[in-house]
Amino acid sequence: SVNGANESDQHQVVPALAQTERTCGAAPEALHADCGYGSGENIVAAKAHGTDLLAPIGAKASERGVTLADFELDATGEHVLRCPVGAAPVAHQTTHKGKVRLAIFAAETCAACPLRGECPAQLRGAKRVLRFTAPEAAVARRRVEQETPAFKERHKIRSGIEATNSELKRCHRLGKLRVRGKPRVGLSVRLKVLALNVKRYVKHLVAAVAAPAPACAC
Repeated sequence: SVNGANESDQHQVVPALAQTERTCGAAPEALHADCGYGSGENIVAAKAHGTDLLAPIGAKASERGVTLADFELDATGEHVLRCPVGAAPVAHQTTHKGKVRLAIFAAETCAACPLRGECPAQLRGAKRVLRFTAPEAAVARRRVEQETPAFKERHKIRSGIEATNSELKRCHRLGKLRVRGKPRVGLSVRLKVLALNVKRYVKHLVAAVAAPAPACAC
């Protein structure tokens, strides 16, 4: 689809998944995208479609000290298992109709913590409370995950789309269209992509016909 340069890629993930569900009958198990598509909201929304959105999260310059990413979360991302120094919360709660999660730590446990001046958990009487949402937990977990060799190796496949973009620009002149206006540009882009798909399909058929028949054991 064609979008304006002033439109964020953040809003394209859910429509793309919905379109895939309509045309293919199911959403993909995994969707690889660049960091322009990565956000906690999109990771959570994609999960609702049964899709693992594998998009890196860009770091924010304003984030210093201890963050939610330094806390160990469970597999669901709904509960904190341990804080950065290894202390476990004494309780968990939810507020705002389950949208906000609270990890509650004992204040006396945190009193001697060397990180208490940087910790995002807020002191409330005899306890310290860490507030976070599902999208925030998804971002925190992704920032840890995306630094692992396993994620980087798995995410290498995303660069494959650049070859398609290059072919569209070099062979089908997508880089410099001869039309103006979004409707005409959209039509031109779709026709060029259609031509590329037809070309690749014909190439596939030719290769299939030319392939030697498998040996038959009698």
